Amino acid sequence: MNILCYPIKERDPLELAQILRGGAEKVAEAGAVLVGGHSVEDSEPKFGLSVTGLVDPNHITSNAGAKPGDVVVLTKPLGTGIIATAAKFTHCPHDVFAYACNQMATLNAGAAAAMRETGIGAGLAIHAATDITGFGLVGHLYQLARASKVGIEIDSSAIPELPSAVEFAKAGYLTRGDKDNRAYLGDLLNVGANVLDERLSLLLDPQTSGGLAICVAELALDTLLEHLKREGVETRAVIGRIIASDSPTLVVV
Repeated sequence: MNILCYPIKERDPLELAQILRGGAEKVAEAGAVLVGGHSVEDSEPKFGLSVTGLVDPNHITSNAGAKPGDVVVLTKPLGTGIIATAAKFTHCPHDVFAYACNQMATLNAGAAAAMRETGIGAGLAIHAATDITGFGLVGHLYQLARASKVGIEIDSSAIPELPSAVEFAKAGYLTRGDKDNRAYLGDLLNVGANVLDERLSLLLDPQTSGGLAICVAELALDTLLEHLKREGVETRAVIGRIIASDSPTLVVV
C-alpha cells in the first residue's frame, strides 16, 4: 500500500506520476501486489510503502543465529547517505549520483535467493543475516552481535564503497545519522588506531535500500559466493568474521 505526502499545488504532477510509477514497478518486480494507498497534502514530498505478507517459518533467517567462525559477506557497497548529502549541495557529479541511485533501486532478491540456495534453516550453512539501513553497517551488525551473543571483527579495508563516497566523507558531507549512530554505539565500537575517520564514517553511514550482511559457515563460503554470482549480485565482499565474546563486541581493524 502506498503512503504519500506531496505538495500537489507547488510541484509538477508529472513528478508525482514518476514517483508512483517507480514504486509500482518495484512492487511488481518483487512479486507483490499494490492494493491502493493513502495520500495527504504536505509541504515536503514523502513516499513509502506499507507491506503485509506471509512467510514460511522454515525459511526465515533472523539476526540471532550467528556462530563464532562464521564469515560475514556484504552484498552492496556503502555510502548512499554520504552521496545523497553531497548531491543536496550540488557537489556530486551526475554519473556518481546515478550509480548510487541504481544501487538503491536494486532489490535484494538475488542475495536472498543465493542464501536459500546455500541453505537456510537449522543445521544448514546460513546462520544469520541483517539488512543494512538507517543504523549503518556497524549499527546493524551490533544488533546482530547482541541478538546472537557474539562479537564481530570487521576489516575496514574490505568494505565495498560507492564511487567518491570516502572522498565526500572526508570533505564533511555526512548525514545527521552519522552523528546519531556514533552516539548510539559509543564505547561498544572498538576502532583500530589505523582506521581513518572517513572510512569509519562509511561504516556508520545510514543506507537507503542497503544490502544484506550474511553470516555463513566458513566451509560454505565459496558456495554462497558462487550462488551470489549466479544470481547477478555484483557485490560479494567478505568483510569480517564472527568471534566468541561474552558481550556484543564490534572490532573494526
